[in-house]
Amino acid sequence: MKPMRLEFPATTSQAAYVLRPSRLPAIDRGGGASTIPLATANRGASTYLSGITVFEPGASIAHHLHNTAESVMVISGRATVVIGEARTELDAFDTTFVPANVPHHFENLSDTEEMRILWVYGTPEATRTLISSGETRSVDEEATGAGDEGRSSEVLGAAVREVARIAVLPGHEHDFEAAVVEAVPLFQRARGARGLSLEASHEEPGTYVLTVLWERLEDHMHEFRESEAFQQWRALVGPHLAVPPQVEHLRHRLTGF
Repeated sequence: MKPMRLEFPATTSQAAYVLRPSRLPAIDRGGGASTIPLATANRGASTYLSGITVFEPGASIAHHLHNTAESVMVISGRATVVIGEARTELDAFDTTFVPANVPHHFENLSDTEEMRILWVYGTPEATRTLISSGETRSVDEEATGAGDEGRSSEVLGAAVREVARIAVLPGHEHDFEAAVVEAVPLFQRARGARGLSLEASHEEPGTYVLTVLWERLEDHMHEFRESEAFQQWRALVGPHLAVPPQVEHLRHRLTGF
């Protein structure tokens, strides 16, 4: 069964979801463990991933590491977590935080009862590398197609970040930042827009970097730039610009940690 999808077109181009793990498909991890993806890129997650892994009695998963931080909560049963070579027993609601590139795994302490964990990765580009073989796989790619009607893997692979370097007129910093705050809804309603951030340079006062995550290059270059929303955006920030913004588009290649 697909997750319940809720639309809020006046606020955002994204859908909201109600996810019921008992009704979602599970992915067999082997060794008596299976994973139920929750917040995935297909469902619009742009800054993290989450899911549930179910362990049958006595089950465990292989020692592995991730390229990003991971937090895990035991939500039912009792577990052993192995971080590096240290073994620690966990009760329900005990929570771990494991930094990137630190080997670890979980085991079900019980030979008779099921155990479940809720996991959260710090980026949608999270990978899993098995210590025994060195094999690396994308965590989110494992979830692609698991009962989703969301974005296709082809669209996911095309996701781009618009990075705009912006120089503002002296003394206009406060007004420029306020204009960007006012413009946030214009981007959030835009088709394919999945995140926006603004950063100010330490070394060059009055210089900013605006980053917008788009599902596809076309969502920015055609859908947004040819829309009324883009004209409103330029009207808001235009009076504060010292020179036209320098814009480029980047594709993800590596998350190291």
